[in-house]
Amino acid sequence: MKKHIFVFVGLVILLGCKEKLDSKAASPTVIQEETVQENVYTVEEIYRLAEAKLIEDTFAEEDLLETKQWIEEGSIEVVTLKVFPNTPRELLINYTDINKSIVHSIEVYAYDSPWKSETGIYMGMPLSELEALNKKSLRFYGYEWDYAGAVDFEKGALASEILFVYLGTDGDVDMPKEFIGSDITITAEQAKKYNIDFKVTGLMYRPKK
Repeated sequence: MKKHIFVFVGLVILLGCKEKLDSKAASPTVIQEETVQENVYTVEEIYRLAEAKLIEDTFAEEDLLETKQWIEEGSIEVVTLKVFPNTPRELLINYTDINKSIVHSIEVYAYDSPWKSETGIYMGMPLSELEALNKKSLRFYGYEWDYAGAVDFEKGALASEILFVYLGTDGDVDMPKEFIGSDITITAEQAKKYNIDFKVTGLMYRPKK
């Protein structure tokens, strides 16, 4: 009798394990918003996924939103696929065609989002840390124009023609008039003088075609 009981219990355990394995196999491999912190993608990897047309297979349908916009000072109209739209984790994938087959760029503009670059730059990175990673002093452009806060790495370790970095602040800051304008460049020393906490608030990855 005991032998029969052990056999029965063993069958129940085996069937239970099989059900768990089957349910795991049936689950779609998508990244949900709440798990993106654990599965941090780089902007370069997102670009590769977009080029391979795998974005819809990677992210849940409810975490994607398609729109249109004009970029580069209104010179190019693009189809934009937003990942985690209207959240602090929002990321933009810009396509130059309606079929979303030609990727123009990947953009992130939220200082507290988890996205980062393979170069080690992450959203919210302080100016001092960015300059240390560059291994050379850097400059960034003035504010109140389309490319506000764009960084010039001055031929340092982070200098790139395909990854663009933007500096800003995490709140409403009254910028000194010396920091306003497209023809203005700001050094880290100047930023320290005004005690403004600049950090990375924008990344744009745009490989040359």
